Amino acid sequence: MLKSQILLFGIFFCLALSMTAQKIYIINNDTLQLNREVKGPLTLFWTEEGRNYRYFVQKENRMVELLNPNGNELYKKQLAELTADAKIKTRDVQFVLYSLRHFANTYNSLVEEDYVKNESTDDIKQRISLFTGLSNNIYTDNPNNILAPVAGLEYEFYDPNLAPRHSAFLQLRHNFNQNEYRYSATHFSLNYRFKALYFKGFDLHIDVRLATLYYSQETISLTNEMGEIVDVREESGFTFTAPFSFGIGSEIKITPNSFITVGYNDIYSVVLDGNGNFPIDFTVGYKYSL
Repeated sequence: MLKSQILLFGIFFCLALSMTAQKIYIINNDTLQLNREVKGPLTLFWTEEGRNYRYFVQKENRMVELLNPNGNELYKKQLAELTADAKIKTRDVQFVLYSLRHFANTYNSLVEEDYVKNESTDDIKQRISLFTGLSNNIYTDNPNNILAPVAGLEYEFYDPNLAPRHSAFLQLRHNFNQNEYRYSATHFSLNYRFKALYFKGFDLHIDVRLATLYYSQETISLTNEMGEIVDVREESGFTFTAPFSFGIGSEIKITPNSFITVGYNDIYSVVLDGNGNFPIDFTVGYKYSL
């Protein structure tokens, strides 16, 4: 009971922190929930809409949305106009959060002697997810093609400005044994994800398992020519492999910070040989942005 209370308190605390970092603004009759990135003579805000980012700067009582339609770099002219009172160039400013943050901090340092650079958002975004599913463990000896339950935890990180389609993730996964199939394994793996298609509410991605360290346990029954079990052997141990196995998946947004995930995993491996069965490894889970 105490552990549950601590967990609920932790979740509530994290949500409260995220809420305090955001404020509601009405800009050109558009109600927006903005995150303040830099506070000073030139204050920088941002908001995320689907996979798109919008940036705003405020100087005194003037709030301006920075624009970059069709890549024409209009935002550079807007910044040059707003910062004409300081010797600062906009030529190298990119339309991404870290570059705009650097520009705002640099300008504020020039016009305010005791200004201290500040920032509120990391360049790297993080997500954590829980999942469960079924697998026939295609890269193990499974003559009866038994489906066994799996469950796991995943930690994903990516840069939404420089590489929004690409991410890396660590995965901890356990394959459970069955009465008819006495094999179980705990995997810890490094993986790569490419979002081949992404839209406002969901994406389709390709996963690549790059390296895996796992501990497996297996009960092997030895039989004679009559098919009778004459001995039972237990095998266990650690194994490291770089399987380069591929899978596909999707994320479906249900709230601004959470997703339902589905995956079809370990479809094909460059390194490992399958056991002759058709690969079955489906998972479903819940993902939350930290």
